[in-house]
Amino acid sequence: MRKQAWAFLLVGFIIGFGALYTWTKKRAPDIVRATPLPVESLGPAGSVPSQAPEEPPPPPLDTARLQQLETEIKNNPKNIEALIELGGMHFDQKNYPKAIDLYKRVLELQPSNVEVSTDIGTALFYSNRFDEAIAQFQKTLALQPNHPRTLFNMGVALLHGRNDAPGAIQAWEKLVQNNPNFPQVDLVKEQIRQLKEREKKP
Repeated sequence: MRKQAWAFLLVGFIIGFGALYTWTKKRAPDIVRATPLPVESLGPAGSVPSQAPEEPPPPPLDTARLQQLETEIKNNPKNIEALIELGGMHFDQKNYPKAIDLYKRVLELQPSNVEVSTDIGTALFYSNRFDEAIAQFQKTLALQPNHPRTLFNMGVALLHGRNDAPGAIQAWEKLVQNNPNFPQVDLVKEQIRQLKEREKKP
């Protein structure tokens, strides 16, 4: 089983995307799971980053499992579990176009799968396609407005993709309000506090 994404969070309140990582091996890691930018390292409000925060190096590729999944999907193109797992493997190898393609095939079979919809946004974010990632998270929230992982990911995408602190605060405040038992709620509250302090500075 893959390590949970929260294992990549750094000391000193650096938020990553790793909430509710319930599918582990079968789904993509969450956005900014390794070294997202802390608030104090962001540029002036309104400046736009040129690329997503750097990821950790990819894990060793299990080629035997990859070939097995490809065979399973060839024999049964509607094998949702295999599509999700293979998408996660390609995501881990930073082959985001392939991961996105596989996840989209899942959505063709399960249009209301909010977890996979969020994973597409994750892959788009790491592809530096920030606007598309945010649009994908918006689609997910249209299906489930208070989905905690999507709200969390939306906040990170707005903050690190657009340097949109007000938008990130809005997403995270909605997360905190509607999901008080969210595993990393205290980290989210602290990030909100730091962002609000940053916005006060001239």
